[in-house]
Amino acid sequence: MRCIAIVVAIVCAALAGCATIAPMDSTDAPIRYSCKAGKRFTAAYALQGKQAIVSAGGVTKTLKLARSASGARYTAGSAEIWSKGADARLTGFPGGPYDDCRSQ
Repeated sequence: MRCIAIVVAIVCAALAGCATIAPMDSTDAPIRYSCKAGKRFTAAYALQGKQAIVSAGGVTKTLKLARSASGARYTAGSAEIWSKGADARLTGFPGGPYDDCRSQ
């Protein structure tokens, strides 16, 4: 019974690590997003995906990687970008929220 508990703990830890994978290939090159209502923003994923530098509404903020059940999520105070594949949502920036966004 103890072996099963150890195996379950290892699998859960491995899956938790997968939940925080950065979008795309985690390069420092900015990714441009186009959103509903003609809104746009950019995000560059730095330090092997551990932070995102996001520019929107004339403001640039550095957000840190946060846990997510699906996709990648970065936060700093009220600012948050949540992405999965090419899709993203950005909140906490002037002119936001930035909904239904897609990388170009």
